Amino acid sequence: MTSAKTVDRLEPQKNVISNNKLVKESKTRSPPLEETKSVGKRKRKETDCIGPAKLATESKSSVKRIDKDDSLQQKAKASTFNFTTDTGARVRARKPNIFDRLKTDLPKVEVPMVQPMEENVFSEEPIEALDIHSHTKKNVSDLLHYTHLTMVQSLAIPRLLEGRDALIRAQTGSGKTLAYAIPLVEALHSQRPKTRRTDGILAVVIVPTRELALQTYELLVKLLKPYTWIVSGYLCGGEKRKAEKARLRAGLNILIGTPGRFCDHIRNTESLKLTGVRWLVLDEADRLLELGYEKDVKEIVSTIQRVDADQATVRPEGALQTVLLSATLTSSVKELAGLTLHNPVYIETCNAIRQRQRTAGATSDGATFADHLLNVDECVTIPATVKQRYLVVPPKLRLVTLSGLIAHEQRKKPSKALVFMATQDLVDYHFDIMVEVLTTKRLDSDEELDDEEDEDARQMESGSDGGSVLLPRLAFFKLHGRMTQIERSSVFQAFRKAKAAVLICTDVASRGIDVPCVDLVVQYHAPQILADYVHRVGRTARAGQSGKAVLCVEPSEVEFIKYLADKQIRIQEEKIDGIFVCLGQLLNCGQKRIGKNKEQAAIELQYRFEQLVAKEKELFTSASKAFVSWVRYYSNFPKELRRIFTIRAIHMGHYAKCLGLRDPPKQFMKAHTGPKEQEDEEQQRVRAPGRRSHGAEARRRPAGGGRNGRPATETAGRPHRDLADYARRSRVQNTSEFDSGLGPARKKAKKVVT
Repeated sequence: MTSAKTVDRLEPQKNVISNNKLVKESKTRSPPLEETKSVGKRKRKETDCIGPAKLATESKSSVKRIDKDDSLQQKAKASTFNFTTDTGARVRARKPNIFDRLKTDLPKVEVPMVQPMEENVFSEEPIEALDIHSHTKKNVSDLLHYTHLTMVQSLAIPRLLEGRDALIRAQTGSGKTLAYAIPLVEALHSQRPKTRRTDGILAVVIVPTRELALQTYELLVKLLKPYTWIVSGYLCGGEKRKAEKARLRAGLNILIGTPGRFCDHIRNTESLKLTGVRWLVLDEADRLLELGYEKDVKEIVSTIQRVDADQATVRPEGALQTVLLSATLTSSVKELAGLTLHNPVYIETCNAIRQRQRTAGATSDGATFADHLLNVDECVTIPATVKQRYLVVPPKLRLVTLSGLIAHEQRKKPSKALVFMATQDLVDYHFDIMVEVLTTKRLDSDEELDDEEDEDARQMESGSDGGSVLLPRLAFFKLHGRMTQIERSSVFQAFRKAKAAVLICTDVASRGIDVPCVDLVVQYHAPQILADYVHRVGRTARAGQSGKAVLCVEPSEVEFIKYLADKQIRIQEEKIDGIFVCLGQLLNCGQKRIGKNKEQAAIELQYRFEQLVAKEKELFTSASKAFVSWVRYYSNFPKELRRIFTIRAIHMGHYAKCLGLRDPPKQFMKAHTGPKEQEDEEQQRVRAPGRRSHGAEARRRPAGGGRNGRPATETAGRPHRDLADYARRSRVQNTSEFDSGLGPARKKAKKVVT
């Protein structure tokens, strides 16, 4: 046992020895500033343990050591930073936050000066100037509140009343539906003898989506209000075949339909008679020819162009009036126009192209029309009242930036916003997580809590005060092609009636849908074709109103901005700072400096997303599926844009971070990707429980034990090449947004003749 005095004797000696070692080591190397500070703190702690009697004896030697240490520290500072400061003054370098680094790391985009195509929306011609029935004029002014015609209506309606075939190209939101609906109604109600329900189908209108079919049907119902003897109806996916067949047997004069469902009834419904059709309208023709529907459209056109039921006799020229309408004039639209139109007129609303037509002296002859179409480039016109902006966002900040952008716009004025996503799984995931994190609603309860006590209790359970909820009362909706028809119709109607709401959707909502008062359109994922960009932007600034469209791009995708500029699209940069300043104020971060407040708001909101994904198993699964579907989408860009959107140049971990996923992508992608053969075997075992077990199936394999005869160790140890390879073998399939919603029709049993 040693006494306390011996301890007091030993400890100073150890201290002196250790300090001597430190001095010797400091002579050989210059310690950094942080290390010398920690050594000084250790000295003070050790001297606190020394008795007061020994401090006096050690003071002289310690002063010499401290002087040496100070000189070493000054040398280290001078050699490290190479600048001089005043004695006694300390210079503290402020640590740069994420937004300071963004200013230096993000690439600078030099957008060339662009002169966009100009197109007038309204004309000076009033509705009273049209040569149509007085009931139709009064009906349009009373129910639709139109007093003047738009440019496309003033150019198209007189030509269509003459019975001419036409190819109409005009910008989104310019009133193309009414341009063909008024001549169609005028032709039907002026027929003598008067049109009856039993006359069958006289006009067919083909549209790409169910929502556009419903919207067109509602417009025709309003126009037909004075003419009650004309009956209209629609066919679209999601409805029951039995109910649609009953409507067809009762009799319809105007039939609106989507391509998949219409072709299904052509093949399987005997009561669908198309021999009396006199008018054929293909609305949004460019979209009709995409996603594999070119075959369906050509089948519909060829069926209608035949006179008899045996499809043997072709209609005489002039017996069928055909109209094609589109906002973009693609090569496929030109090809379809050459196949379906007879002696047509080309109606264009772009001022530059119309001037070119006048100078070229184009006539309406069939040969001249075909030659003219070959010489017309793909024209892109966007309403001048749309403010087009782009945001360069790092992948890690995408979800936080989207939330801040919505909050920033809603703080200015309660309004509606459309957010376009790439796939259906991405729509489902973002809808779920944004409702949970950004609002006070909960997905597991359909009833809203209006009582203040219940709301306070719910906020206490969630661990957040009322001020930390970003958008407590904002309504969120989702819309994509995998939803049922009842869900899609209810969401569409509720969003149209709402005053402040956000609709997260795929491109199923980008064509022809007219939703009033949409002030913001966000393209969260870049479109794969230029026409999709035009139609997405066209959901705002309808009929001369103002709006804003924001495109989110990653730093490696900034070349897409130059690609848009080459297509005569003028787009400007949106600064990210204002979005996060608003975010920090709404989240009540409480920081004094604005920069620190912005950074704290971004960190706090991202932490909430990640914490919720880590806690909820279903949300984690949804995020994993969304990531896999995004990889598949990103890997399938067309050749023209593949140099910009390269999957090899993407940091997969950062994109997983923006979905709230903390794990490396290879860990969670294995559950949602893999060989299709294994999935088929699992499904067959579930459907047929009497089959052999997995062990019996394994015994039938070759002796090597692995798949395809390879050894099991080789198969198990062989890694996947990369995540792009995962995506190509993924089980997640990109289903069409414009499907008919039906399974294969049952084949009729053959009658056995005895």
